[in-house]
Amino acid sequence: MPGSRIGLNKRVATSLIFLILFGLLIVQPGFLTPQSRGEPRPKGPSDVRLVSPNPNSSARLWPFTSRQERYDSLTLPINVVVEADSSRVVNELKHRRDAQWNNDSNEWQGVANDEGTAGVGKRAVEWHNTTGAVRYTYIQAPGSRGGWTTETAQLHDGAYFGSRYHLRLYEGGKGTGTWTAIQAHHEYFDWFRLRHTVGSLEKAQYYLDGQYYGKWYVDGVSRQRYANGGIIDSNGWVSIVDLRPKSEMGPVPAALMAVLLLGSVDVKGTVVDSIRTLVSRLERKTVQRGIAFSVSLFGLPLFVRTASIAVETAVPSVPIKAIAGAGYLVLAFGLPLAAISLPSGRQSTDWFAIAILALGLGFLLDYRSIGVNVLPITVVVHRLAVLCVVGVLGVGGSCQETDGRWNTLVQAGLVMWVGVLVWPLLDAV
Repeated sequence: MPGSRIGLNKRVATSLIFLILFGLLIVQPGFLTPQSRGEPRPKGPSDVRLVSPNPNSSARLWPFTSRQERYDSLTLPINVVVEADSSRVVNELKHRRDAQWNNDSNEWQGVANDEGTAGVGKRAVEWHNTTGAVRYTYIQAPGSRGGWTTETAQLHDGAYFGSRYHLRLYEGGKGTGTWTAIQAHHEYFDWFRLRHTVGSLEKAQYYLDGQYYGKWYVDGVSRQRYANGGIIDSNGWVSIVDLRPKSEMGPVPAALMAVLLLGSVDVKGTVVDSIRTLVSRLERKTVQRGIAFSVSLFGLPLFVRTASIAVETAVPSVPIKAIAGAGYLVLAFGLPLAAISLPSGRQSTDWFAIAILALGLGFLLDYRSIGVNVLPITVVVHRLAVLCVVGVLGVGGSCQETDGRWNTLVQAGLVMWVGVLVWPLLDAV
């Protein structure tokens, strides 16, 4: 009787784990995804708030970007406006220290190409041309200058497969009233979503402001309220950059800005102690497998991130999608393969704990390596589900000697693994 009661309790606990995980995979996305209630009348220009970026221009701007040519599919707010045309904005962000405007040839001298850098702050700022998903904005202006428009240019500073500052530029107005609206955000590449996740708008806005403070060609940087805040960490105050006329421009003086120091948290001692405690509880014959299991789960996220950035930097000719696909396959097959093949022995709960600790630490250090400190709640929920599923696979792998290679836990874990892979690809994360 005691033996059957213990077996019953294990089955009940296993069933509860399955119910919780399936709730995360199926029920939670439903609550996080807004439900549509009929098709409302499409909004027109008279239904939204338009702003005037330049007092010398009659062109007005809808201060948001949108996935489609519709106001109700808005994504992120405009947070910087430069009172100049987009070509000048691009050139000045990418210029070298010795760049200067030549009035005779009407062009920049000493402007960097895509390999050039402009040194600011702790490291060299490197703005490069880039591509991204198409985003629209609306400009109210006469004739062909008005209507829905896509990006005039896109720039980024950072690594595509790491974290980066991403700028989308939209040019409006004409003549002395020309302006460039910029949507600036900081983002990182999410290997489970196979696309970028925006982490902050305010961080990118301050970063871009810093490119203009104290520059010889800038008359001033101020803030103007556009009342388009409330998305992520935006507050509705847009940076307005006033530039000097080109006729007044001369050589760029050397300037040195303050170095930003990043603090670090020493967690080495705590991690080592925790790993030693867990390893000591394993049977002696499983110690080597436990170490291999921990290193595999801990190292896979960091390896994929580091390798993809290295290939992106060293071999620019390799297509971005090819690198992303290879990295995704390594994670999609590597994590469950390690969880099923490496654990062995009867201490199944230990394998579950090791999986969560090692992979969780791997995720944390992966984000820290690219400077990401804040995650959306949906991403956090998804990563917790990934940890639990890998833990279940680890438990199933440890029971293969007694319950068979494809035991119930392994089969259920693989089904749930497919679920956590499909979930973010359906845009539920």
